[in-house]
Amino acid sequence: MAVNPVGVTQNTPERMLLDAGAIYKNLTYDDTTGDFTGEVLGATSGGNEFQVEIETRQPELDGVKTRIRGLKFVNSHEAQLTVNLKELTAQNIKNAIGPADIDDTDSNFDIVTGRSNIEDGDYLDNIAFVGRLSGNDRPVVILLKNALSAEGFTMSTEDDGEAVVPIVFHAHADFEDIESGKVAYQVYWPKETTT
Repeated sequence: MAVNPVGVTQNTPERMLLDAGAIYKNLTYDDTTGDFTGEVLGATSGGNEFQVEIETRQPELDGVKTRIRGLKFVNSHEAQLTVNLKELTAQNIKNAIGPADIDDTDSNFDIVTGRSNIEDGDYLDNIAFVGRLSGNDRPVVILLKNALSAEGFTMSTEDDGEAVVPIVFHAHADFEDIESGKVAYQVYWPKETTT
């Protein structure tokens, strides 16, 4: 194929990620049917953001004045999903805080109380962005394993508006992932349909 100064092709309309997507927690995937099931976290506003930060290093070698293929190493590989949550529940507030408990014994209120230590139960099995790709019936799913928000809780309110709570969920690897060299997130990208 000859080069073209325009990046648009006949496949472009089928390869765009559309809209803000939805956020699910504890999503499961059935590889037999290709279907996902999970619990919607709640309505969002202002979109959501997935970010992967990779820090690399290259050894300094005498006489070498450029980068060398094969001599770059990964120091860290971190993934996070920022969710702008508009639908608030006691559980969502607890998820936003991270290390917190919900006391539901009061007949009038669920009481969310933060704590100074992170417990195993504070981690969600996963948190996932589920989006829609133009030209495909299958969803795009970005899944962060062992998700935890531990950056604090911020809520701003104003007249003639609703609160939006930004939550930054971080992915955390299992020990099995560390041993196998895997990272704690996965991107499920639908195979292109053939016509």
